[in-house]
Amino acid sequence: MTSPYLKDLYAHRHTFRYLVRLQLILRYQRTVLGFAWTLLNPLVTMTIAAIVFSMILRIELRSYAVFLLSGTIPWLFFSTALLQSVGAFINNEGLIKKVYIPKLIFPGSVAASALIDSLLAAVALLLILVVIGGKIGAQLLVLPFAFLLLFPFVLAMGLIASVATVYFRDLQYIVNHILQLVYFLTPVLYPLDMIPPKFHALYALNPMVHYIELFRAPIYRGVMPGGEVLLITAMIGFGSLLVALAVFRRFENQLVFRL
Repeated sequence: MTSPYLKDLYAHRHTFRYLVRLQLILRYQRTVLGFAWTLLNPLVTMTIAAIVFSMILRIELRSYAVFLLSGTIPWLFFSTALLQSVGAFINNEGLIKKVYIPKLIFPGSVAASALIDSLLAAVALLLILVVIGGKIGAQLLVLPFAFLLLFPFVLAMGLIASVATVYFRDLQYIVNHILQLVYFLTPVLYPLDMIPPKFHALYALNPMVHYIELFRAPIYRGVMPGGEVLLITAMIGFGSLLVALAVFRRFENQLVFRL
Protein backbone atom coordinates (compact mmCIF):
# COMPACT_ATOMS: atom_id res chain seq x y z
CA MET A 1 0.00 0.00 0.00
CA THR A 2 2.81 2.41 0.86
CA SER A 3 5.03 1.63 -2.15
CA PRO A 4 3.04 3.68 -4.74
CA TYR A 5 2.99 6.63 -2.35
CA LEU A 6 6.74 6.43 -1.79
CA LYS A 7 7.40 6.35 -5.54
CA ASP A 8 5.07 9.29 -6.10
CA LEU A 9 6.67 11.28 -3.31
CA TYR A 10 10.16 10.54 -4.60
CA ALA A 11 9.16 11.68 -8.10
CA HIS A 12 7.95 14.98 -6.59
CA ARG A 13 10.77 15.32 -4.03
CA HIS A 14 11.72 18.77 -5.34
CA THR A 15 8.18 20.02 -4.75
CA PHE A 16 8.28 18.49 -1.29
CA ARG A 17 11.52 20.27 -0.41
CA TYR A 18 10.12 23.54 -1.78
CA LEU A 19 6.97 23.28 0.36
CA VAL A 20 8.99 22.49 3.48
CA ARG A 21 11.29 25.46 2.86
CA LEU A 22 8.31 27.70 2.06
CA GLN A 23 6.56 26.84 5.32
CA LEU A 24 9.69 27.55 7.33
CA ILE A 25 10.13 30.90 5.58
CA LEU A 26 6.48 31.95 5.91
CA ARG A 27 6.39 30.98 9.57
CA TYR A 28 8.92 33.65 10.51
CA GLN A 29 8.38 36.11 7.68
CA ARG A 30 8.28 39.75 8.80
CA THR A 31 9.12 38.89 12.40
CA VAL A 32 12.01 40.62 14.11
CA LEU A 33 13.18 37.61 16.10
CA GLY A 34 12.52 35.00 13.40
CA PHE A 35 13.36 31.45 14.53
CA ALA A 36 13.96 32.70 18.08
CA TRP A 37 10.18 32.58 18.59
CA THR A 38 10.35 28.79 18.33
CA LEU A 39 12.53 28.85 21.43
CA LEU A 40 11.06 31.86 23.27
CA ASN A 41 7.44 30.69 23.31
CA PRO A 42 8.11 27.32 24.99
CA LEU A 43 10.83 28.84 27.15
CA VAL A 44 8.51 31.46 28.63
CA THR A 45 5.75 28.90 29.14
CA MET A 46 8.21 26.42 30.64
CA THR A 47 9.69 29.02 33.00
CA ILE A 48 6.29 30.09 34.34
CA ALA A 49 5.14 26.47 34.69
CA ALA A 50 8.41 25.47 36.37
CA ILE A 51 8.11 28.21 39.00
CA VAL A 52 4.41 27.58 39.71
CA PHE A 53 4.39 23.78 39.64
CA SER A 54 7.67 23.36 41.50
CA MET A 55 5.97 25.08 44.44
CA ILE A 56 2.76 23.07 44.05
CA LEU A 57 4.54 19.72 43.66
CA ARG A 58 7.25 20.72 46.15
CA ILE A 59 10.02 19.72 43.74
CA GLU A 60 13.32 21.58 43.68
CA LEU A 61 13.07 24.21 40.90
CA ARG A 62 16.15 23.16 38.92
CA SER A 63 15.18 19.50 38.97
CA TYR A 64 11.61 20.30 37.94
CA ALA A 65 12.83 22.57 35.11
CA VAL A 66 14.76 19.63 33.63
CA PHE A 67 11.73 17.37 34.17
CA LEU A 68 9.47 19.84 32.38
CA LEU A 69 11.93 20.40 29.55
CA SER A 70 12.10 16.65 28.87
CA GLY A 71 8.34 16.49 28.38
CA THR A 72 8.03 19.80 26.52
CA ILE A 73 10.31 18.83 23.63
CA PRO A 74 8.19 15.92 22.26
CA TRP A 75 4.89 17.64 23.12
CA LEU A 76 5.81 20.75 21.13
CA PHE A 77 6.64 18.68 18.06
CA PHE A 78 3.37 16.78 18.27
CA SER A 79 1.09 19.75 19.02
CA THR A 80 2.72 22.15 16.55
CA ALA A 81 2.54 19.65 13.68
CA LEU A 82 -1.09 18.75 14.44
CA LEU A 83 -2.22 22.39 14.66
CA GLN A 84 -0.62 23.14 11.29
CA SER A 85 -1.80 19.91 9.65
CA VAL A 86 -5.52 20.60 10.00
CA GLY A 87 -5.28 23.17 7.19
CA ALA A 88 -2.86 21.23 5.01
CA PHE A 89 -5.40 20.57 2.25
CA ILE A 90 -7.71 23.54 2.79
CA ASN A 91 -4.88 26.07 2.64
CA ASN A 92 -3.60 24.57 -0.61
CA GLU A 93 -6.98 24.23 -2.31
CA GLY A 94 -5.99 26.37 -5.31
CA LEU A 95 -2.80 24.42 -5.95
CA ILE A 96 -4.50 21.04 -5.57
CA LYS A 97 -7.17 21.96 -8.12
CA LYS A 98 -4.78 23.45 -10.69
CA VAL A 99 -1.94 20.96 -11.05
CA TYR A 100 -1.26 17.38 -10.12
CA ILE A 101 0.74 17.09 -6.93
CA PRO A 102 0.53 14.01 -4.69
CA LYS A 103 -1.84 15.12 -1.95
CA LEU A 104 0.24 13.31 0.64
CA ILE A 105 2.93 15.94 0.09
CA PHE A 106 0.93 18.63 1.91
CA PRO A 107 0.53 17.02 5.36
CA GLY A 108 3.94 15.40 4.86
CA SER A 109 5.66 18.75 4.32
CA VAL A 110 3.92 20.16 7.40
CA ALA A 111 5.21 17.30 9.54
CA ALA A 112 8.71 17.62 8.05
CA SER A 113 8.90 21.39 8.66
CA ALA A 114 7.64 20.87 12.24
CA LEU A 115 10.36 18.23 12.69
CA ILE A 116 13.08 20.64 11.54
CA ASP A 117 11.68 23.33 13.84
CA SER A 118 11.54 20.93 16.76
CA LEU A 119 15.07 19.62 16.21
CA LEU A 120 16.47 23.14 16.20
CA ALA A 121 14.42 24.09 19.25
CA ALA A 122 15.56 20.90 21.00
CA VAL A 123 19.21 21.82 20.43
CA ALA A 124 18.59 25.26 21.94
CA LEU A 125 16.64 23.84 24.87
CA LEU A 126 19.38 21.28 25.53
CA LEU A 127 21.87 24.14 25.77
CA ILE A 128 19.67 25.43 28.56
CA LEU A 129 19.89 21.96 30.09
CA VAL A 130 23.65 22.43 30.33
CA VAL A 131 23.21 25.78 32.08
CA ILE A 132 20.73 24.51 34.68
CA GLY A 133 22.83 21.46 35.45
CA GLY A 134 21.05 18.61 33.67
CA LYS A 135 22.54 15.17 33.16
CA ILE A 136 24.78 15.43 30.11
CA GLY A 137 26.08 12.16 28.73
CA ALA A 138 26.08 9.62 25.91
CA GLN A 139 22.40 8.86 26.57
CA LEU A 140 21.46 12.13 24.84
CA LEU A 141 22.70 10.67 21.55
CA VAL A 142 19.46 8.66 21.44
CA LEU A 143 17.38 11.83 20.97
CA PRO A 144 17.63 11.97 17.13
CA PHE A 145 16.41 8.36 17.09
CA ALA A 146 13.59 9.34 19.48
CA PHE A 147 12.49 12.04 17.03
CA LEU A 148 12.50 9.47 14.22
CA LEU A 149 10.24 7.20 16.28
CA LEU A 150 7.88 10.08 17.05
CA PHE A 151 7.73 11.33 13.45
CA PRO A 152 5.52 8.51 12.02
CA PHE A 153 2.97 9.05 14.79
CA VAL A 154 2.97 12.83 14.26
CA LEU A 155 2.60 12.35 10.49
CA ALA A 156 -0.23 9.86 11.01
CA MET A 157 -2.20 12.15 13.32
CA GLY A 158 -1.60 15.11 11.00
CA LEU A 159 -2.73 13.13 7.97
CA ILE A 160 -5.95 11.99 9.64
CA ALA A 161 -6.63 15.52 10.93
CA SER A 162 -6.03 17.09 7.50
CA VAL A 163 -8.46 14.66 5.82
CA ALA A 164 -11.07 15.06 8.57
CA THR A 165 -10.92 18.86 8.35
CA VAL A 166 -11.89 18.77 4.66
CA TYR A 167 -15.16 17.12 5.71
CA PHE A 168 -15.62 18.86 9.07
CA ARG A 169 -14.33 22.43 8.73
CA ASP A 170 -15.08 23.19 12.38
CA LEU A 171 -12.24 20.86 13.34
CA GLN A 172 -9.65 23.52 12.50
CA TYR A 173 -11.15 25.69 15.24
CA ILE A 174 -11.62 23.05 17.94
CA VAL A 175 -8.39 21.08 17.55
CA ASN A 176 -6.55 23.57 19.77
CA HIS A 177 -9.06 22.91 22.57
CA ILE A 178 -8.70 19.16 22.07
CA LEU A 179 -4.93 19.52 22.37
CA GLN A 180 -5.31 21.51 25.61
CA LEU A 181 -7.35 18.66 27.07
CA VAL A 182 -4.87 16.02 25.91
CA TYR A 183 -2.01 18.14 27.28
CA PHE A 184 -3.38 17.93 30.82
CA LEU A 185 -4.08 14.21 30.38
CA THR A 186 -0.44 13.67 29.38
CA PRO A 187 2.27 13.68 32.09
CA VAL A 188 4.16 16.70 30.79
CA LEU A 189 3.63 18.95 33.82
CA TYR A 190 3.50 16.18 36.41
CA PRO A 191 5.12 12.76 36.95
CA LEU A 192 3.01 9.69 36.22
CA ASP A 193 3.71 8.53 39.76
CA MET A 194 1.28 11.19 40.98
CA ILE A 195 -1.57 9.35 39.27
CA PRO A 196 -3.17 6.54 41.31
CA PRO A 197 -1.94 3.13 40.04
CA LYS A 198 -5.49 2.06 39.14
CA PHE A 199 -5.48 4.70 36.37
CA HIS A 200 -2.08 3.80 34.90
CA ALA A 201 -3.57 1.29 32.44
CA LEU A 202 -5.94 4.01 31.23
CA TYR A 203 -3.05 6.46 30.85
CA ALA A 204 -1.14 3.87 28.83
CA LEU A 205 -3.81 4.20 26.12
CA ASN A 206 -2.51 7.72 25.46
CA PRO A 207 0.30 7.26 22.89
CA MET A 208 2.03 10.47 23.97
CA VAL A 209 2.62 8.99 27.45
CA HIS A 210 5.06 6.53 25.90
CA TYR A 211 6.74 9.17 23.73
CA ILE A 212 7.16 11.45 26.74
CA GLU A 213 8.95 8.59 28.52
CA LEU A 214 11.10 8.06 25.42
CA PHE A 215 12.49 11.59 25.82
CA ARG A 216 12.30 11.83 29.62
CA ALA A 217 14.57 8.85 30.23
CA PRO A 218 17.71 10.33 28.58
CA ILE A 219 17.05 14.00 29.41
CA TYR A 220 15.69 13.85 32.97
CA ARG A 221 16.83 10.52 34.38
CA GLY A 222 20.07 10.37 32.43
CA VAL A 223 19.58 6.80 31.19
CA MET A 224 18.84 5.12 27.89
CA PRO A 225 15.13 4.41 27.18
CA GLY A 226 14.13 0.88 28.02
CA GLY A 227 13.63 -1.71 25.30
CA GLU A 228 9.91 -1.91 26.09
CA VAL A 229 9.47 1.84 25.51
CA LEU A 230 11.38 1.65 22.22
CA LEU A 231 9.27 -1.27 21.05
CA ILE A 232 5.95 0.30 22.07
CA THR A 233 6.71 3.67 20.45
CA ALA A 234 7.90 1.98 17.25
CA MET A 235 4.72 -0.11 17.08
CA ILE A 236 2.50 2.90 17.80
CA GLY A 237 4.28 5.07 15.24
CA PHE A 238 4.31 2.72 12.29
CA GLY A 239 0.98 1.10 13.19
CA SER A 240 -0.79 4.46 13.32
CA LEU A 241 0.86 5.51 10.05
CA LEU A 242 -0.48 2.41 8.29
CA VAL A 243 -3.97 3.19 9.62
CA ALA A 244 -3.66 6.84 8.53
CA LEU A 245 -2.56 5.82 5.04
CA ALA A 246 -5.54 3.46 4.80
CA VAL A 247 -7.87 6.33 5.77
CA PHE A 248 -6.15 8.65 3.30
CA ARG A 249 -6.41 6.07 0.51
CA ARG A 250 -10.13 5.68 1.22
CA PHE A 251 -10.85 9.41 0.82
CA GLU A 252 -8.00 10.57 -1.43
CA ASN A 253 -9.97 10.78 -4.68
CA GLN A 254 -12.90 12.55 -3.02
CA LEU A 255 -10.92 15.33 -1.38
CA VAL A 256 -10.78 17.57 -4.45
CA PHE A 257 -14.60 17.54 -4.67
CA ARG A 258 -14.93 18.52 -1.02
CA LEU A 259 -12.47 21.43 -1.15
